[in-house]
Amino acid sequence: MFFDNFINIPENKRTSLVKYFSIGIVLIYIGVFMALYLKAKEPFSAWTISDWLINYTDGGFKRRGLLGDAFFYIQDITGVKLQFQILIFQIIGLSGILYGTFLYLKKYKVDLFYMCIMASPYILLFPALTVRNAGRREIILILIMLWYSFAKKSKLNDTVLWLFYIIFLFIHEAGFFFLPFLIWINYSKWQKINIKYVLSITIAAFVSIGIIYFFGGNVNEGESLSILKGRGVVFQKENIFDLEYYFDFNYVLQYKLSFLVHAVELIIMIFQMGFYVYLFKRESFYTYLFCNMICLLWVTPLYYLGIDWMRWNYIYSTLLFIVFTSYLQRNDSEMISFNNNPIKSSYLIFSGIFYLLVLLHLQHDIMIEWIQNYLTRN
Repeated sequence: MFFDNFINIPENKRTSLVKYFSIGIVLIYIGVFMALYLKAKEPFSAWTISDWLINYTDGGFKRRGLLGDAFFYIQDITGVKLQFQILIFQIIGLSGILYGTFLYLKKYKVDLFYMCIMASPYILLFPALTVRNAGRREIILILIMLWYSFAKKSKLNDTVLWLFYIIFLFIHEAGFFFLPFLIWINYSKWQKINIKYVLSITIAAFVSIGIIYFFGGNVNEGESLSILKGRGVVFQKENIFDLEYYFDFNYVLQYKLSFLVHAVELIIMIFQMGFYVYLFKRESFYTYLFCNMICLLWVTPLYYLGIDWMRWNYIYSTLLFIVFTSYLQRNDSEMISFNNNPIKSSYLIFSGIFYLLVLLHLQHDIMIEWIQNYLTRN
């Protein structure tokens, strides 16, 4: 049957496949950057901007306020508009994620199924499918994990990872709910659990969250919008400073189908990478299952506290992909190298159908629709 056919890529075409694959993804990201640029130019800013501008100027210490004051300082010194500072940061951050992910294609022996997972709507293609959520502060956490996945195995790099992670918690406290991934990737690098390291970073994370919770003020202490307006940023709607969120189960029930689909999508992402591990790295399969159980339990409160489930899926899936990649066989040559894993067409067909369904689920916020609306208004 067609679904049981194995896909064999001739050796002389493998490098070309990776080349065209990379060019296609890069072109998509150029489109994302253009969309972010158009958003930065708009007279009224929205979510892609507001998240970055929480600051200590309005009311002192608060959660997520560290970067906002940094951007204020840069504006005072250079005169660069806040919107374009953030745009530059977003382009550099997303480019770093793209570059680091592409390095995996050279560092490890890969195959078509792995590249298909890499191009998932909840991994590389997420910014293109939901520009509204592209370039949010989670890109910093992803960059930290990417850097560590390439860093040499050393106590110094472990310490740097520790510092980067704790600093990130003051940029976005949601990073606390992805702490198990940091421990997991540290375990994958050393092939053992460093109890002292795990305890120190866990205690430091709890202390940091405690400081934020007990001593941090509200995101908006009443003057944030006027302070930002004085600095050239005006919000009409869709910004974090006007958001008064509390968990409302009736809201979840109202949109229960969408929330259920998000949950199913995350499970399928975990299954897709887990199926690859089961087929080709079976000795690591039970570790994969056990660590995912811990990660899911640890992250569950975040899905209760925040309704941005697509973002949480993106962070979870991308961090899982980074750890999952460490299971692959390393490539010792200087050239791109494919492994000998037998890839069935059914694996790719299933992935293609799933990705199409995710696209339809997120169709209210895809980049093409946003650009069409922008052109219609102007």
